[in-house]
Amino acid sequence: MGKKHDQRPQADIFAEAVNLHNSGVDGDKDAVKKAHKLFKKICAENPGDCLAEAYLGSTTALLGRDEIEPNKRFKLALDGLKILDRAVAREPDNIEIRILRGFVCHRLPEMYFHRLSTAVEDFTYVISRYERNRRLLTRDFYCKLLFELGLDYKGLDRIEEAHAAWKKLLSVTDDSRYFELLQQEGFDVGTETRSRPGFMGFRRR
Repeated sequence: MGKKHDQRPQADIFAEAVNLHNSGVDGDKDAVKKAHKLFKKICAENPGDCLAEAYLGSTTALLGRDEIEPNKRFKLALDGLKILDRAVAREPDNIEIRILRGFVCHRLPEMYFHRLSTAVEDFTYVISRYERNRRLLTRDFYCKLLFELGLDYKGLDRIEEAHAAWKKLLSVTDDSRYFELLQQEGFDVGTETRSRPGFMGFRRR
């Protein structure tokens, strides 16, 4: 998985950039610009740092999200994907890099970018790694990945695989948020055994 953030050169700057990136994911446009500037500097000073490069790719895609002009928005998204793909190609077993690419691909409009299959690939890989070593992620994040994986399968019209992801999610969590979210997606979680609801099928919208 590479170095932990606190073991890296310029660890404080890297941590600041990551925090800005995460605020940017949540919608803070100024944070996106600051994170992009910091990661660009980190990458220039540390060539070959694949994790920093992956964060640069993600922040580049976020700049595209926030761009008003359509051509610039599209170009920035493609540039971000290119950087992320390069980072994954160099360190395919780095979970953090796979998570970053997975969520960028998950958020992009499938009609224009056709990257949901990449999100499925990355989320499936990370989930399988966690299932072999439960110390790699928090349980809450594992549940989030299962939910998002189901959404991506649904977006690709791979309904049986969406079924499987959400069945697994319901087998490992009692969190009412997921019951509500799955019901919103047309997934009948059942009502008789609330703590471990039976799988009742999937209704397409």
